Amino acid sequence: MPMEKNVTISKKEIPKKETFLHRFEIQDIDRRSSSIEIYPDHLVFHKIRQPIVLLEIFSDWCIPCRGMLPYLGRLQKKNARDLFVIGLPVRSDTRESSVRKLMQRYDTSFFLSVSPDNERLVNALLPALHLPKNYPLPLTLLYKNGKYVMQISGAVPYEMLQTLIDQLKDKEKD
Repeated sequence: MPMEKNVTISKKEIPKKETFLHRFEIQDIDRRSSSIEIYPDHLVFHKIRQPIVLLEIFSDWCIPCRGMLPYLGRLQKKNARDLFVIGLPVRSDTRESSVRKLMQRYDTSFFLSVSPDNERLVNALLPALHLPKNYPLPLTLLYKNGKYVMQISGAVPYEMLQTLIDQLKDKEKD
């Protein structure tokens, strides 16, 4: 009679793929697109190669918000290799003609989303930021490699933003 061998099959633990909580498609006026996936502890920015992403949440009727727009354009130009600026107009007119006027008037040279989902995207970000539904404008959010770094409520000088970007770039060199 043949002997039976005890065979043990070990199951390797297969890592579970983390599922995003939300996914939003955004598009700018030149039809460039990206998507943002929101996970519990980070964001994934698709089609964006820069490690630092600045999300600027603003409204076209907000005077401090409009004052920030040229600064964001300068930041994008100066730091193009390391920084990607995304403007998310909320509570605003996002029709193409209105956005073009805004871009020309304030010399914006960064990704300005004309997505109808801008408001939904921002509302999906609010819980992780511990912000109320009536959040302040402008609202600047900084991410590095998808990880949240900081938020700034209200208008801030260009020099302050540039210093923050420089510090984030320096951390990458370490």
